[in-house]
Formats: sequence, C-alpha cells, structure tokens
Amino acid sequence: MAGFVVVFDFDKTIIDLDSDNWVVDKLGATDLFNQLLPTMPWNSLMDRMMTELHSQGKTIDHIAEVLKRVPIHPNVVPAIGAAHALGCDLRIVSDSNAFFKSRRFWIISK
Repeated sequence: MAGFVVVFDFDKTIIDLDSDNWVVDKLGATDLFNQLLPTMPWNSLMDRMMTELHSQGKTIDHIAEVLKRVPIHPNVVPAIGAAHALGCDLRIVSDSNAFFKSRRFWIISK
C-alpha cells in the first residue's frame, strides 16, 4: 500500500464531536455560545468565545488540558494503525488554527 495517502479530518471523524464545541463546553461557556450561535458566523463566534474565556481567566494551558481529554472514536486508532502498518502516508486535515491542530495531533500520537 506504499504510495497511498490516507487523509483524515479531525473533528467528527477521528473524534466523534467538534473540538471547538468541546473546549467551549468544558470551559463553561456553553450558554453564551448557544446565545450567540444564531447571530454570528462560526469563525467570528469562536473568536468571541476565546475572548470570553480569556476574560474569565482561562489560559492557553487550560485549553490544551481540555483538548487532551477529547475522546477518540474507538475504531479510529486501529484504522490509523492498520493504514500505517501497510505503509500508507497518513495526513490529518483541519480548518482550525495552528494551536488546536498541534494539540489535536498530540492526542492521537501519544
């Protein structure tokens, strides 16, 4: 299988949820998120949520710790392992920022 590239999306594929929502929920800003969701585009909403979390004293370390607890879909790890064992080139795509991407990669590579 060498020469094959297997591409995974992270949110709702490797993990069975959206990591943005996970962070907002776990850091206690769900109510504001739900209030603003119908009024803002996603990226603007997430910028606003990160600003709100910061104003509540949440730091980048808090976000990193929350991302480390994201549950991985149980069938994904064996699938990634099998593709790797076959010599496939593995890639993860995401539309998130570099910080979230690097923390997400840590989750599956630990």
